[in-house]
This record gives sequence, structure tokens and C-alpha cells, in this order.
Amino acid sequence: MRIAAVGDIHGHEHLAELLVDLEALDPPDLFLTAGDLTDHNRVDEFVEVVDAVAARVSCPILGVFGNNEYTSSHEEYRRRCGIPLLDDDAHVVGVGRREVRIIGSTGSLDRPTWWQRTNVAGIARMYDERVARIDKLLDTGGFRVLLTHYPPTHATMGGEKEEWRPELGSKKLEAVILRRRPDIVVHGHVHKGIPFATLATGQRTVEDFNVGGPIPVYNVAYPVTRKISVIEA
Repeated sequence: MRIAAVGDIHGHEHLAELLVDLEALDPPDLFLTAGDLTDHNRVDEFVEVVDAVAARVSCPILGVFGNNEYTSSHEEYRRRCGIPLLDDDAHVVGVGRREVRIIGSTGSLDRPTWWQRTNVAGIARMYDERVARIDKLLDTGGFRVLLTHYPPTHATMGGEKEEWRPELGSKKLEAVILRRRPDIVVHGHVHKGIPFATLATGQRTVEDFNVGGPIPVYNVAYPVTRKISVIEA
């Protein structure tokens, strides 16, 4: 199964480059978008990006919202773009004879940003509730992909400053990943990160050992990868 994934196109900032990449893309079985396809809630540019992808691929396309797709406009995004946009929920697609369960969310921050703390009442509680919701959604069998905008780990943050990391992603979600063990994790958001890392328990004891091996985590933010990420699964 070939999964193509991209995030953080930020509308016209990277659309021209994306169009070139799409022309060179071998046909995927599934295309995932990891949020921030636009900038500052410009819905028209979000639709342009989705339309560009849909014109090039024939496989299912699914996405999540980023912080640049404002909550107040989520229904407009859904109505106009024509693809499933997951918001703390799951969607099952058939890929050949395989069922793939995509658990999608904007994701969580361990410490809300100053703007969020100032302008969004109850934001810390909302993030904790989201972690619990994702935990529940991952409590299933089968092939599972966790798709978020905010990174659900610090492992792919690369050059992002240590003191800012709680406002960029979530170690709480990392603990969920290590317990629920999705097959693949895909995210965006961090522009100074690295494109790939793995998560695993320390396996210091027999009880820690897991035959599933490390969990692959892909940061598909375009400013990091400078291309559409292709994952063979």
C-alpha cells in the first residue's frame, strides 16, 4: 500500500511547488492531508489545494484541520472541498482487500499557546479531552493510521526549541501511541522538525517487550520535506 501525505502547504505559499510534485507522483492508494493547507483561514486557497490533489489522484483523499483552518469555518471547509475532514473521529477506507482505519484530529498541545490561553476558554481541558478521545478511537484492531496536525510526540521536532515544544505538540499523545500502537503516525505543523522518527518503549524488561517493533512517525510538513511524502505500508 502506497500512502501519499502532505501538510502545511499554506495556500499559495507552496501551491506551485505542490503542483510540480503532483505531476511526478506515482499513483498512491491513499492520500492524506495533515492540515494547514491554507493560511489565516483563506478557504478559497484550501479548496485550490484539495482540487489540485483530486485532479491528479484517483484514490481516497482524507484530511484533518490545522490551526490555520479556523474552527468557526470548519463546516464551510467540509461543504466546499468535498473530502472527509476528520475532527476527533475515524474513517475506514478499503485499499485493495485491506481495510484501513484513519483516526484523524487536529491534535493536542500539552501547553496551549499564549493566544489560545487568552482567547479560548477551557482550551486546556479541551486538549485533555481530545487526548482521551484519540485514546478511545485507537482502541481497535486492524490496520490503523493516526493522522494529526500537531505532532503527537516530540520525536520529530528536530530544531524546534525545547522550551517551545509543549506549545507545538503533545507528549501526552505520545504515551497513547506507545500504549495503543497504531501502525503509522502522520502529522505536520513543525517547520523546523525532521521528516521521520520512530517511537518505542525502552524494553528494559520482558514485560516491556513488544514484537510489533518501533512505531513509524512521519512529519509531512512541506517546509520540512519539500515534497509529497510517500509511505510504503
